[in-house]
Amino acid sequence: MLLRHGFTQWEDLYPRRQRAMVEKLLQLTEECSKDQAVVAALRLAVLGSTEMAGHLSRWDRYYLKSYESMAGHRFNFTTLAAEPNVWGTTVSGRGTTLRRLIQLVKAAEWLQQKTSRRLHVQGPLAAASASVQPLIGEDVDGNPLDRPDALVVVGSSQRQLLPNGSVDLVLTDPPYHDDVHYGELSLPLQAWAGLSQPDLTADAVVNRVTGQLVADGSYEALLASIFRESTRLLRDDGHLIFSYANRDPRAWVQLFEALQSAGLRTAGCTIVHSENETDHAKRGVRACTLDLLLDLVPLSSLPLAQHQPTQEPGAEQEFLTVVASYALQIGELSGTWREDFMAEASDTEFLRPQPRAKKGSPAATIE
Repeated sequence: MLLRHGFTQWEDLYPRRQRAMVEKLLQLTEECSKDQAVVAALRLAVLGSTEMAGHLSRWDRYYLKSYESMAGHRFNFTTLAAEPNVWGTTVSGRGTTLRRLIQLVKAAEWLQQKTSRRLHVQGPLAAASASVQPLIGEDVDGNPLDRPDALVVVGSSQRQLLPNGSVDLVLTDPPYHDDVHYGELSLPLQAWAGLSQPDLTADAVVNRVTGQLVADGSYEALLASIFRESTRLLRDDGHLIFSYANRDPRAWVQLFEALQSAGLRTAGCTIVHSENETDHAKRGVRACTLDLLLDLVPLSSLPLAQHQPTQEPGAEQEFLTVVASYALQIGELSGTWREDFMAEASDTEFLRPQPRAKKGSPAATIE
């Protein structure tokens, strides 16, 4: 489609004014400081604003902001392109250079307050690296190890380059079963740019079109291997925290099984609002607008006081309250819990088929 409409180069995606502003700001970054780390941070803020190319952005009349074409985990075709303000303002805008600079300053001030020094970042390293990084303890001569503050690793989460019991917190955003096909979102621009098609078979995503992870238990097994590796890293009092959302009770069953088989138990959970509430395409269609935030710890004899979500009104709240009641049992789930959960979740208003009257007819149909 891009080629059909005359977009043949990356620069074609940007209106001339947006391009000129980006190029000028990049030029000015070189003059702002003699410290190359500062220059790199400034360039990162400017280049980050190019995420929203003017000819591939749309205007959201509900949220009063411009959105890139891939926002909301899908390609959005629009006939009303919205040119973003590259520099931005202090009161509005999304992803502008100014907003990114403000966040960088906040992060730098927080880091200075907490550590009074710069971060020591190591990487990126390949996950297939032959050795695990020695990040704790001493070397063979008894000297403290020169431990980096951040280790960047690229590759599968099934192998994480950290030693056993070295981590306080694993914070992740696991694939939502079959809801978001992350790898496929890159394909339109990959093809347009003439790049070779990437291998998407490693994505932990159920794809019924390609047959990926549709075999019974395959999604659960892959998640379990990833969570098991994360559990290996955790200290006895460490935590694994992530959010999850899905309308299909089977997705929750596979998630809970994977977590339990990885040797985890639930420290608590809560229900939080998600970004879907601001997505105009997901209004009024019974889409998930809430997430369940899960906090898990390794199985051990340590005492555990669980924190639980508060009960609030609403169909989706009712559904997630049922989900949460079983999530709190991870580590002790047994017997017929799968069948019991499926029956309870499926009977909630959020999942029950809803009657809808056809246009021009008083009769109701089931959707």
